[in-house]
Amino acid sequence: MERISKETSIALVIVFLNPSQEDIEHAKALAIKWDGVIVDNSVNPCIGEELIGKMQYIPLRGNRGIAEAQNIGINAVMSKWAPTHVVFLDQDSRASVSYPEEIVNNFLRIKKAYSSLCCLGPTVINKTTGEEYKSVIHTYASTNDGFSLRTHIISSGCCVETTAFEIVGFMDSRMFIDYVDYEWCWRANAKGLGCGLTNNVTLVHKVGKRELSLGSYKVIISSPNRYFYQYRNFIWLIRKKYVPLQWKFSTGVKFFFRLLYFPLLVREGVSCWINMINGIKSGFNKSDKVHK
Repeated sequence: MERISKETSIALVIVFLNPSQEDIEHAKALAIKWDGVIVDNSVNPCIGEELIGKMQYIPLRGNRGIAEAQNIGINAVMSKWAPTHVVFLDQDSRASVSYPEEIVNNFLRIKKAYSSLCCLGPTVINKTTGEEYKSVIHTYASTNDGFSLRTHIISSGCCVETTAFEIVGFMDSRMFIDYVDYEWCWRANAKGLGCGLTNNVTLVHKVGKRELSLGSYKVIISSPNRYFYQYRNFIWLIRKKYVPLQWKFSTGVKFFFRLLYFPLLVREGVSCWINMINGIKSGFNKSDKVHK
């Protein structure tokens, strides 16, 4: 178990889905130093070994979704190492070998001032443009130490204090993908815990397949099937009291306009639109529901 102090230990949870060779090599570099698990959602396992460096490789032989893969990873690291902190990484994030220690050290420092903090993420840098990902709708003030409290953050690169899982629970596997991390953060907020970002640590990450520029506004374009989960999960989440009203409204407006312009302006836009409509229909299916 890799410890950065007598009281603090770290394990990594990395999720694969049809990774490139570059993705695999990046994970192997981290596995030289860090304990953890690589959970592979690919139909065909990409690695023929059970152990990669210090990390356990868990092939699922089918895509069970990011939420379920993360839950499997959390269970595995807690059973084997019982770390004080878990650091999550997607396959298309690029973190230095020192990154886990950097994000956890920042977490520990910030928690002295914000005792309710349970989850801390980095400043995310667009892998393609080299620019920071910023929300056009939401703005947040940072403290003098570079910390900003957020209602939600993305999971890749974030560090979670493992005691929080006992209070909040694990990821909601019914959501499969999209807003899984947001929903967990909102549940944490409802339990009196806090999430935030630090600009003292950065992570290079790729969000979506490409971007569409509409004037000064940039739209992240995902694979067509992702829009099924985005719209379905949105319909699920707007009915949850613990989900912030601001997110419900801003995302609802954004999703409405996407229904209008995607078929006209986006490559594969018709396929995206069909998935949006199917997602809405599924979201209103009374047999489907997410975490209460």
